Amino acid sequence: MKINNNPILDNFIADKSWLHRLDVGEEVDAYFTSRGMDADASNPYSGFNVCHYSGDDLSHVADCRRMFCETMGIAEDSLIVPRQTHSSNVLLIDSLPVSDGQLEGVDGIVTILKDIVIGVSTADCVPVVLSDIKSGVVGVAHAGWRGSVNGIIENVVDTMVSAGAKTDRIKVAMGPSICSECFEVGEEVASVFPNSCVERRTDWEKPHVNLHNYIREKLIYLGLAEHNIKQFDNKLCTKCHPSEFFSARVLGVKSGRIFTFIKR
Repeated sequence: MKINNNPILDNFIADKSWLHRLDVGEEVDAYFTSRGMDADASNPYSGFNVCHYSGDDLSHVADCRRMFCETMGIAEDSLIVPRQTHSSNVLLIDSLPVSDGQLEGVDGIVTILKDIVIGVSTADCVPVVLSDIKSGVVGVAHAGWRGSVNGIIENVVDTMVSAGAKTDRIKVAMGPSICSECFEVGEEVASVFPNSCVERRTDWEKPHVNLHNYIREKLIYLGLAEHNIKQFDNKLCTKCHPSEFFSARVLGVKSGRIFTFIKR
């Protein structure tokens, strides 16, 4: 799979080939990043990466962040990148600046502010973007299997509602992440999911989990309209396409991260 035909980093020139729109609705400014077309697939940090805590050279991360902020037309302190820990913790941002301490151990962000970017970093887990444009409330969630089971989706939706959003108006899309064909798990993990989200085949040694369907079922249970939840596109599977997307299952945990985000 090729996303586009332009190089990503060439003498620090931002050609935007690493930036891709996420379809949440025409009125929603949501995007995800890719590694870029000249990324070295064998190098776990090669390509565009704004994640500061997964082992990348911090000067490379800083260069990518400057490029990102220039492209998005925001100040660097308006780029909000939490340090995720597979928790169910959500931060409501209603003023700037936001300190590093506030972002420690946070896996979901909600904001009512304009001209800031909130996002989550992933390399197989599911990034979820949520938006109620009418109320001006937006949110993002890092939904790996642990966070999803432990309530990150519920907590983000609850925080959005507390900030003025209405569940029947919230639109949702899920960014690049591992597809169910690739998400092999042990029986101990499969057992915490409903049967509707566990897939078994005779040619598979272990069960697979459809994490996107699990998140979708949760959102509908919380009152979101089914037609407002975009179906995940399997062409965005991170494990299937590690040259385009960072994948921890392919590259290891010590690797770059995709950044999926929304801008108000």
